[in-house]
Amino acid sequence: MTEPNSTPHTEKKHQRLARRLLFWFLLIALLPCGIMTAITARLANRALETSVQERLVQIASARSTQLESYAAERVRDGTTLSIAPTVVTAMSQLSSVGLSASNPTILEEEATAYAPYLRDVATSRGYESLLLIHVDGTVLYSSTDQLKPGAKLTSESLGTTELAKSFDRSRTLLQSEMCQFAPFGKSGKPTAFVTSPIFQKEKVVGVLALQLPIDRVWQILTDTTGLGATGEILTAERIDNTARITTPLRHRSDAAYELTIPLTVEKAVAARHASSGNRGYAVFPDYRQEEVAAAWCYLPSYRWGLVAKQDTSEAFALVRFQQLLIAGLLCGTVLLVVVVALFVARSISTPIQRAIILSRNVAAGDLRDDVSILSRDETAILLESLQTMTQDLRLLIGRVQTSSDALTNTSSTLQATGSNQQHVIKRLGDSTTQTVAAVEEISVTGKELTHTMVAVNEMAGKTGAMAIEGRENLSSMDATMRKLADSTESFGSRLAVINERATTINLAVTTIAKVADQTNLLSINAAIEAEKAGEYGLGFLVIAREIRRLADQTAVASLEIEQVVKEMQLSVSSGVMEMDAFTKSVETGAQEIGGVSRQLAEIIASVKGISERFEQVAEGMQAQSQGAEQIRIAMAHLAESVSESESALDSFQNATTDVQKAANDLHGEITHFKL
Repeated sequence: MTEPNSTPHTEKKHQRLARRLLFWFLLIALLPCGIMTAITARLANRALETSVQERLVQIASARSTQLESYAAERVRDGTTLSIAPTVVTAMSQLSSVGLSASNPTILEEEATAYAPYLRDVATSRGYESLLLIHVDGTVLYSSTDQLKPGAKLTSESLGTTELAKSFDRSRTLLQSEMCQFAPFGKSGKPTAFVTSPIFQKEKVVGVLALQLPIDRVWQILTDTTGLGATGEILTAERIDNTARITTPLRHRSDAAYELTIPLTVEKAVAARHASSGNRGYAVFPDYRQEEVAAAWCYLPSYRWGLVAKQDTSEAFALVRFQQLLIAGLLCGTVLLVVVVALFVARSISTPIQRAIILSRNVAAGDLRDDVSILSRDETAILLESLQTMTQDLRLLIGRVQTSSDALTNTSSTLQATGSNQQHVIKRLGDSTTQTVAAVEEISVTGKELTHTMVAVNEMAGKTGAMAIEGRENLSSMDATMRKLADSTESFGSRLAVINERATTINLAVTTIAKVADQTNLLSINAAIEAEKAGEYGLGFLVIAREIRRLADQTAVASLEIEQVVKEMQLSVSSGVMEMDAFTKSVETGAQEIGGVSRQLAEIIASVKGISERFEQVAEGMQAQSQGAEQIRIAMAHLAESVSESESALDSFQNATTDVQKAANDLHGEITHFKL
């Protein structure tokens, strides 16, 4: 297959179909895929985010429940111990002693009997110390040295402590409670107290205080199980417009009771809501300015807000992994769709491109290409139709080319025949002119003989000499008549040749007309096939129309030639008939001249009998003169016919030239086709 001449711009045009198919394939395939991927990713992200939220909320709730259970157990311990007989007895005994004695040593001595029991109770249950406090706020007993017996909770140094506040609430409200953890004593270690009223005979005689260390609470809070490598649990208490951290943090171990955060900043959103008694979940930057996911709740027993948080980089790692996985799957899907789309687009566009190349080659006149058909779909049908059209067109152009060559040869033959006929007609005209001149001479001679016969009566004496002279003249006339008869016969032969040539021309014209009709029919079929091909057959449609126009011109020229030939045949036939009549007249004249010659012989033999036969001779000469005049008129008509034949031959020559030109044009139109 020959490669067509194409430019990069044309190649780009050829690739537009493949690009459009690729675009629509990608759009149809990737749009639903993208939508489903987006929906799936969104749902998966929401599910994972929900799972992260639920996990953090669950951890926060679990820690809250654990701490509240721990606080409730401590309150129950306080309630249980406050009604223990030993505690009630010790409180009653120490109260009676404390009212009368102002020396702390006396109180210590009085508590000696109860001290072992009270210390064992406090130690066994994990308390740092056990206090027995009189209703007036005087410490009657302390299992440690942090507070000495006789200390007053109403004093300036102790009146603002959480112990004094909790003592006052238990004494007043008559219920056990646990106060907030706060730095207490010289160590400054955060401590909470469980206070319970002690009743004797339904009368509050004092308050039991159990000093609770914060270690267990911190142990619970620093348990980061389920929070990964970046998670932590934060507790904070609200102090005016700030939140004070009450727990050692994973990322800052010294934060307990040292780190404060303004509640107005974004990083304190969880502490602000949690310390206000609310529950919730959010994503925000923490005190490190790291984005975290956090769930919060309130601890009523501790007056704290609790926040369970984890860095989003870790909490949503699975989300990001899922996003990467989905992105990878999407990229793989896109790659697969692109490969499939390219294959499908090429499988569709390649046959069409082959059809375009074949159509361009046909439009350029190259009918030698054939295409290979590798599929059995609609494109294969298109290629088969184009190939069939190309083969039919190749056969058509071959037949047209053959017909064109035959038409060219025929027109050349017609031109040569016309030229020969022109020469023959020219010679015929010359012969006719000579004949006319001879007939005129005969006519003049006849007239002269008539005048001579008039004078014969007066020149009877000279009859012999004149008869001899007349015999000689008749002999010359006889020769002339014979020449005229020969010329007439030759002219008739030439007219017969002209008639035969006219018949040959008529046959050639009939052949040309048939070729023109066949060419017209072939051009109509070619136009129909070109219209079936659509826009790809437009170029050949123009060629088919031009061939049809040339065929129409050839048919019109053939009709004109046929009409001219018919007119020439009619003229030649008329000339032949007139020549036959002329020949008969010449023969009659020759016979009459022979009779005159015999009469002249008789005149020569017997001059005496000339007068008797003079009238017959005069009549014969008169008839001869009339016959000559008729011959002259017939030859004049024949000259006119010859002139008309020359005009007809000129028209025939012109028509033949037009046929030759049309044949050359037709040949020139089909020479650019390559078969």
